[in-house]
Amino acid sequence: MKQDIIVNRIDSFKKKYVNFKDKTDYHVFTLLCMKYFFFCEDNAKFDEDEVIDYLTDGANDGGIDAIFNDPNSEDNDVIIMQSKYYNKSRLKINDIIMELHKIKNTLNLFKEEKFASFNKNLVMAYKNSINQKNEIGTIRICFFTTYQGRTKENRDNIIKEARELFRDFDIDIDIYFKKDIENQIELCENGKLFIEEDKLIIDEKNNYLKYNSSVIVNISAKSLQDLYYRKGNNLLGMNLRYYVRQKLVDSAIESTIKNEPQKFWYKNNGIIIACENYNIEDKTLRLKNFSIINGGQTTTRIGKIDIDEDFYLQCKVIVYQGSNIQEKSKFVYDIAEASNAQKPIKKADLKANAPEQLLLKENLAKVGVYYITKRGEVVPKQYKDKLYKNTKLDEVGKLSLAGILQMPGSARSNSAKMYDSEYDYIFKDVKAGVIADLLKIDYYYKNFLKNKLKEFEFEQDIILPMIKNGRTFQLACIVFLLKIKRNIFLYNDIARLMNDISELKNILKKVGDMEYLIKRKINAEEEIFYKIFSLIGKEVLGYCFQFAKDVAMEKNETIVASDYLKSDNNYYRKVIQRLWIVYNSNKELNDYINKICAK
Repeated sequence: MKQDIIVNRIDSFKKKYVNFKDKTDYHVFTLLCMKYFFFCEDNAKFDEDEVIDYLTDGANDGGIDAIFNDPNSEDNDVIIMQSKYYNKSRLKINDIIMELHKIKNTLNLFKEEKFASFNKNLVMAYKNSINQKNEIGTIRICFFTTYQGRTKENRDNIIKEARELFRDFDIDIDIYFKKDIENQIELCENGKLFIEEDKLIIDEKNNYLKYNSSVIVNISAKSLQDLYYRKGNNLLGMNLRYYVRQKLVDSAIESTIKNEPQKFWYKNNGIIIACENYNIEDKTLRLKNFSIINGGQTTTRIGKIDIDEDFYLQCKVIVYQGSNIQEKSKFVYDIAEASNAQKPIKKADLKANAPEQLLLKENLAKVGVYYITKRGEVVPKQYKDKLYKNTKLDEVGKLSLAGILQMPGSARSNSAKMYDSEYDYIFKDVKAGVIADLLKIDYYYKNFLKNKLKEFEFEQDIILPMIKNGRTFQLACIVFLLKIKRNIFLYNDIARLMNDISELKNILKKVGDMEYLIKRKINAEEEIFYKIFSLIGKEVLGYCFQFAKDVAMEKNETIVASDYLKSDNNYYRKVIQRLWIVYNSNKELNDYINKICAK
């Protein structure tokens, strides 16, 4: 691999992304690491307009360069990012430790809600991401550096010191050195499926159990760790997925390694390696064209944790079967699929083949939407032209929670409700045409955020934050007015129930006999929605947020948009009232709702 791969990618980023061209190499390095470590997979789109808002560095940044929610985490883990880019000058070990001390001090102050000494971008990014993190989600510090260190021991000592620094925090910390970053770039760009050749150490000379051409051996944890250090995630090229952080699983693995390493063999299922060929000589297992196809979680944790005392784990070595590459690949895939079946999976995965999901898939296809029920499912070409032509289970759940069930705060900060108390209503009662319209409105809103904010010149401190963060509230407001227009419920009934939230929710979530939300054909449809978003943002959400800020100021407290928007009660008690006043007094908004409302 060329030594200048990072420099080359920084240059290419500046050419590819318009918003990055005027950024310093240092800033682009941060964005580059963000892209390759968190937005590499298809389900996590790297949107330049969105990710640039994650940057927090500058004056009073507390040693933090970026904060955002991990798009690959089911629990919306918070990522706190720091990066140190040095092309020509040398980075010293103490520089890394000093930066980590800064972050520690910042987080201590944040815990005490002392935000005054930090820049606005940092405070808002932190509060936004914390508000979107689920209860069991974690905070992760990810430190990226072009420093490589002279030896593995040197790098391990830095990692050890960093983890000791945050020992009293409920925080994970990972440090990625130059080689780690280069390996990750290669993995994302080339998708190398196999490691050509390498070795592992087994427990005893020629100790193996053979079955046909395959064997079971006990491999040294330290030798697996050394292999992971050299190859990283490239080891997992043929696995069904790369390492996905699962807090409970990771903690259990780490606990056994730290406290009972000699019991690891009994408590862990080990790993499975598929290879073209292998050879066992004395205590050395040599592998050719191989990949770990099961045990990514185990491999990654062993690769990253300190191992004081070596121990052994089971390893099944399987030789590819088949006469050609297609047959061999299918053989490996079938083994990987079967052996990964008992791994922790997302709640959405558990629902993938449920009868109601298959029926919804069928019904959505009738209204022109391809419904992805399984991760990794390939979307047919004809559905890729616009984003609202294809969707996923969790997206349908979140949009329905916000719009149909009128729970925009929950949709933003507690979307797990879609799998529990509200599941049947969302996935069994709501019509496919209504879901398709939710997708279209949401698509227009994303375009609005991306292309129209400068054009509307929104006020910076009040309205703009509510626009940028108000996706679920906007959807709720629009659907509320459409339901009123369709006589699903009456506002007078709503007004009487402002203090009875439970009953109010029951009325608000009604859909009646609605097959669609919006008309099938609307002249200048997209522009009308842009006007609606603008009016609701300025006259409703901005107005309510200003009121909330004034109240907070009187109490000597602070509030940010994400604080306000994570609460359903703010929607029920303030936003709905204001929305109704504006709808009745603003002829423009009234006319626009009339134009889009389905008959």
